[in-house]
Amino acid sequence: MTDLSLLLIAAYALFLLVTLVYKGPVLKGPWLFLLRSFFPNWKFFHAVGRVPHLYVRGSLSPPGTPHPAWSDWQLIYPRRARRLGDLFHNTPTNLLLAQQNLVDHFWADLIDLPDGADARQLVTFAMVDRLALTCTLAHWPQAKQRQFELRMVLSNTSPRHGPVETQTMLTTPVLPC
Repeated sequence: MTDLSLLLIAAYALFLLVTLVYKGPVLKGPWLFLLRSFFPNWKFFHAVGRVPHLYVRGSLSPPGTPHPAWSDWQLIYPRRARRLGDLFHNTPTNLLLAQQNLVDHFWADLIDLPDGADARQLVTFAMVDRLALTCTLAHWPQAKQRQFELRMVLSNTSPRHGPVETQTMLTTPVLPC
């Protein structure tokens, strides 16, 4: 190796060390918020483990019913079976990935939300609420009320290791359809 190669490797190692130690300011702003839709949420690299999942449920009972009958919670983003044709034209899975990316951004916004702040003021809350409404009406077209829930799910790699661990991060109040 030449001296220049060793110098470049040492500079690169120093650069990596500085970026690991130095925590710079978090960039925020409305223009950056609009640009982030072009980039996937890479937060999963920082915290491998629990993944945000969105669940919805609906009720046929009209608003104001003392004890409405609710459906079971339904996962919004179920995994699809892979097909050979998906290599060339895969719009349904791309839509599901974009929806899951929205859920990931919503989770990141909830994490960054100051204590005591209302999550309903977030733009991502409004977008996830619209997604939840669409999915609720797709599963239960006659639903009068709905709720959605954001859960952090830790999936096991093998069914032998027991059930999936979940932690509820947000449950909305009862919303009209």
